[in-house]
Amino acid sequence: MNRASLFQPIRPRRLYEAIVHQIQELVAERHLQPGDRLPSERELAELLNVSRASVREALRVLAALGLVEVRPGDGTFVREPPTPVDPAVWSRLSERTFLLDLLEARQIVEREVVVLAVRRATAEDVEQLQELVERRAADLASGRRDLEGDLRFHEQLAEATRNPVLASLVRTLTEMWLLSREAAGRGPTSPQKAHRFHEAILQALQRRDERAAWEAMERHMDDMRREIEQGT
Repeated sequence: MNRASLFQPIRPRRLYEAIVHQIQELVAERHLQPGDRLPSERELAELLNVSRASVREALRVLAALGLVEVRPGDGTFVREPPTPVDPAVWSRLSERTFLLDLLEARQIVEREVVVLAVRRATAEDVEQLQELVERRAADLASGRRDLEGDLRFHEQLAEATRNPVLASLVRTLTEMWLLSREAAGRGPTSPQKAHRFHEAILQALQRRDERAAWEAMERHMDDMRREIEQGT
């Protein structure tokens, strides 16, 4: 098949999003496969009938999604997807509304995860969570606001359930969350508030209080939902 025939002129919409969607679809349908080199920025702009600036922004998003790798001086190459995400989901990761769908899935899973963690966490698990919370407090005090620091708490909590399937599921959800936030151009929402919720969850865990842990996680997820809906 002629490579140029794979790409179709873009019709009006937010141009870089349309470019992202088209390339995601080509990967999902296996027209583009891991290791394939994309046309150059200039070539893509001509094939898609858009500006090079739109192509550049689309490639930035695709790189944030982990779908392509930009190798300076060599080109842009298709990568293996970083997480076992259904191809139908890849095309939505850059949509802001997708964050709410993803949060709904996280809320369903993580409010039950926290209850199991209260029941099953070992003293070592509690100590590791305590260290994460203390390290996060120090990071925030020094001005570091990375989202990965918040998500690591949720992953460690899932590991405390002693259920490797749940731990893997939470890792996948948090990886998707990070990719979606980066692709949508959204920064972390109120990391200080997230830290206070984590402290409340840890305190409930230390007391072996299932209800308090469940309620703290529920408030945490509800707070994130409100901030996303308000556009913060």
